[in-house]
Amino acid sequence: MKLSKLFQNCAYDIPYQQAGDSVNYAFVEDHDILYIYFQGSNSITDWVRNFLFTKKVFDEFKVHRGFLDAYMEVRNIILDKAYEKKYSAIVVVGYSHGGALCQLALEDLVYHFPDMQDSIFGYAFEAPRCVKAKKKYRSRWKNLTVIRDGNDLVTHCPPKIFGYNDLGTMLHIKGDTKLVTNKCPKCIKYHYPQVVLDGLKKEDL
Repeated sequence: MKLSKLFQNCAYDIPYQQAGDSVNYAFVEDHDILYIYFQGSNSITDWVRNFLFTKKVFDEFKVHRGFLDAYMEVRNIILDKAYEKKYSAIVVVGYSHGGALCQLALEDLVYHFPDMQDSIFGYAFEAPRCVKAKKKYRSRWKNLTVIRDGNDLVTHCPPKIFGYNDLGTMLHIKGDTKLVTNKCPKCIKYHYPQVVLDGLKKEDL
């Protein structure tokens, strides 16, 4: 499936379910492939968690406190679904806040399904940083693609100076910020879904 279609699904088309305190997720099965989607920020709770960027220990890593709290509210639902039957592949997709949850879910799935580590993929659109991991553990994100549009401010938060790592492979695109009529800085406009979708379509991704 093209990245533009994955993003269209994630940002616009998928009907989401809610777990815990405003954690929105969705499952889509395509034959024996499981797609797991995480929605971007859409509540005050999400925005509060976005700024809780002190670290908590999770397994061998240190993780953004707000994103880890959100993921833990949906974690059992995600793992239970993955264990439901034998899938040939699992694809995790997230936008913005959901892109952070995508990174956490990808590592968790790779850990729980080591025999599937080459068949579990993650696509984090306009995702903030959320993990501090030693180099020897970063291979768990080898199948993660982080898609960034231009100079989107969100994708540079929290700053690297706080110890967070860029994970996986970085893919840069550039959408047309003129699609956003709101009077705000370009670094904010790059985060708007219509601009991201435009950038993906321009690159035929």
